[in-house]
Amino acid sequence: MPRVGWAVHPASATPLNGRLGPHRRVDWLSMSLADFKAVAKALSCTINDLVLATVTGAVRTFLISHHLHPEEIDFRVSAPVSVRRDAERGRLGNRVSSWILQLPIAEADPAHRLAAIRRVTQDLKATNQALGVETMMAIAEWTPTVLLPLGARAAGGPIDMILTNVPGPQFPLYLLGARLLELYPQVPLLESTGLGVAIFSYDGKLFWGFNADYELVPDLRDFVKAIAAAFRDLGALAPGTRRPANDDARGGAAEAQTAAATGR
Repeated sequence: MPRVGWAVHPASATPLNGRLGPHRRVDWLSMSLADFKAVAKALSCTINDLVLATVTGAVRTFLISHHLHPEEIDFRVSAPVSVRRDAERGRLGNRVSSWILQLPIAEADPAHRLAAIRRVTQDLKATNQALGVETMMAIAEWTPTVLLPLGARAAGGPIDMILTNVPGPQFPLYLLGARLLELYPQVPLLESTGLGVAIFSYDGKLFWGFNADYELVPDLRDFVKAIAAAFRDLGALAPGTRRPANDDARGGAAEAQTAAATGR
């Protein structure tokens, strides 16, 4: 039976959460996909597990830099996941739901964080939580609209961040003869979630895109640096792999101050 008890228990408030304004900060980071795969293979985990463990380490570092105690914080992310059944493979369209994961940010040791992530994702696969979320979304289609706002308020904000990881083509794409060199995805912010992280793999690279509320996350660059550092820590655990150097991860920063009517 899918477990969706998180829906009625709010996640902890953090510096990454609050009322959204109309302006955004964006940042980006690129990594070698071969290095990322090599570390995942050496540590006997999936690419997705390694992504989650990397983000967990960065969130922990970021919260500590804000003088918070990670062991006192219930930090949850929403991670889109495919719920397409084997019989539906090859058909057009997508069937995507979400996992709601509590990141093990209380773990100081990167090896322990990865082990905790693996246990959580294996449990989610076994319990079909994503199908439970899909069921709730289907119920919403016939729930009287007057009840939906009450349900939303009851949830009280079940997540702190959106995190999405999308595999892309591992060959170069072209437009009018020009080769696409890099592609940094962006995920829209939901109410009260001041930071979204999106990852897209393309042509041998792993491209990280960060979208943050301008006022809530003025130190977005510090979070991006923490992502690179967290992956280096995990890479150091992998026997027989090249430890990612400081210049292996390339990044940049920009600020977007375009007002939007929705404030998102």
